[in-house]
Amino acid sequence: MHAANILLRSSARWLAVVLPLGVLIRSAFVWLYTPGPFYWGDLIHAHSHTAYFGWAGLGLMGLILHLLPRFTGRPVAESRPLTWLLRLAPWAVGGALVTFAWWGYAGPSIGFAALNEVLWVLFAVVFWREVRGRPLRDWPAPLVLMGAAVLLLLLSISGTTLVIISEAVLDGAFPLLYQAGVYLFLELYADGWVEIGLMGVVLALAEREAAGGQADEGPAARRVATAALLLVGPAALRMLIPRGLEGPLVWLSIAAGALFGLAQLYFLAIARRLRLPAAAGPWWRLAALSLALKAALEFMPVLPAWSALALDRNPVIAYLHLKLLLLASSGLLGALAAVRGAAEPWSFRLYAAGSVVMVAALAAHGLLARAIPAVNWPLYAVAFAAAFPAAAGGIWGAQPWR
Repeated sequence: MHAANILLRSSARWLAVVLPLGVLIRSAFVWLYTPGPFYWGDLIHAHSHTAYFGWAGLGLMGLILHLLPRFTGRPVAESRPLTWLLRLAPWAVGGALVTFAWWGYAGPSIGFAALNEVLWVLFAVVFWREVRGRPLRDWPAPLVLMGAAVLLLLLSISGTTLVIISEAVLDGAFPLLYQAGVYLFLELYADGWVEIGLMGVVLALAEREAAGGQADEGPAARRVATAALLLVGPAALRMLIPRGLEGPLVWLSIAAGALFGLAQLYFLAIARRLRLPAAAGPWWRLAALSLALKAALEFMPVLPAWSALALDRNPVIAYLHLKLLLLASSGLLGALAAVRGAAEPWSFRLYAAGSVVMVAALAAHGLLARAIPAVNWPLYAVAFAAAFPAAAGGIWGAQPWR
């Protein structure tokens, strides 16, 4: 439990860094100015990597370690891999924040990104040591999803490996290989590790609230976990279609994405039967609505107009905010409320209102900006204004002083 608390507190601190940094970045879309010695593109990379590595990654690790004793019947064992995980985590995430902000994608930032991958391997070792005494067929539903998430976390390293091979070995001669690595990492990490891991956390905490009185969700969880392991990687290739991907992989990737969308809707059907902790309820309902919208968007590549939208950075920005703000962060904040005590109601109201308005404004900008250029600045201004309550509510809801 000690290690879990360290990781959860660290995660909350990184959220207190990335949310104000996000507000700063949004300001650049309202009025143009130079952010001191930095470049906006480098700050965006620093923001996104710290959000995923620090806030989401460490937070999910802490939640899983917090819940593991329920399934193993013993506290998480002290071990050398766990000790090194806790020692390296601040340096790995902090180093990524600083180096991406100063240099963008360069040698130092790639080095710290690799150090974060070491953390993931260490966490996988800790997880395996805790669960190896229990046969896989006997794993309860939450543990099945958590185990699948850890596998997806390890698989995400394959994406960064492709990027390194493309840039360092092949000297950028195959740009499609570089793009494949980027999207493979993003999908396996965000849609795999974070999303599937949160599903396991939700089932675990909901079962605790129900005191074992609900039906066995094991078979359904195994279907969702299997779908994620088989489909998330191939689905990532959809983003290469507008960039020249051809042949059987086109329809394979589209089919994989649509099937993964169905798997997400299937999980929501499971979750409807759960009794959620009262403290997490509002946060998780917002995350569920966001997951339903994201699942519907998984079918977008079937539409002829999708290629144009996928190449336009504005709709993509809205989609990324939907995943990180409304889905992953709402889910994590709800889980924190469930394990540490309810957050103040106004923290949720501020966060939900700001995040919904921001994502809606970014989505409207993505759809209207080219056709009606006059809406550009007003929609960016709305998104910037909405970032303030979203940041305040998120930081307030994540803090451990309650």
